[in-house]
Amino acid sequence: MNLNYLALEIRRIVRSPQFALFTIGMPLAMFLLFGGIFGAQEIAPGISTATVTMVNMAAYGAMTAALFTGTRVATERSDGWQRTLRLTPMRAPGYLMVKVSAGLFVALPVLLVIFAAGMIRGIRLETGQWLTIFGALWLGALPFAVLGLMIGLFGKGDTVQAVTGALMLPLGMFGGLWIPLQILPGWMNTAGHLMPTYWLGEIGRAPVLGGSGMLTAAGVLAAWLVVPALVVMARFRLDTARL
Repeated sequence: MNLNYLALEIRRIVRSPQFALFTIGMPLAMFLLFGGIFGAQEIAPGISTATVTMVNMAAYGAMTAALFTGTRVATERSDGWQRTLRLTPMRAPGYLMVKVSAGLFVALPVLLVIFAAGMIRGIRLETGQWLTIFGALWLGALPFAVLGLMIGLFGKGDTVQAVTGALMLPLGMFGGLWIPLQILPGWMNTAGHLMPTYWLGEIGRAPVLGGSGMLTAAGVLAAWLVVPALVVMARFRLDTARL
């Protein structure tokens, strides 16, 4: 993997004003709002609503940060950057690794800020739980980084951000990160279980709520990773093959 190219990608992303606004500011504000309103309620012995809300908003923030990495790709294609990469040793797997690694890197501050806010608000978990949730949500953002990259490779520079933004709404709402699926109508509940965000939330909530859902959630997220990754590599080969 080209570390210089990775460093360039990370600098370009974090310098964007939308990065702080949408990937950190929005999920943090939602956690503070909903955690403040419903935080004192308990959904299980010793487990407050605020704890689950923190995990959900951390999942949403990690998802948003990962998706955001793909929005610049459409502009790069329009500017001829993909064809420039044709002159370098960069190949499709390496390109995928750089872009996805950048997505995972920018998800780190989102998780750290929301978890720090949770600690300040009085959420107490065991050290192992904090680390497990953090690692699960961070790695669970992988499919969303690839999905954002796929959107960028097929979208246009002036529309891809709007498409990505529009996708975040149903992923957050119907994936159970904003609203518990139990209170939605039956067909919405069923549809929600098909969303990758539902399984991202599941893999984060499992260390808190218990159960054996982490392996199932990890398997579903892995399935969501494979197909977009293959599409991204095929599209990159096509772009860099053009004269």
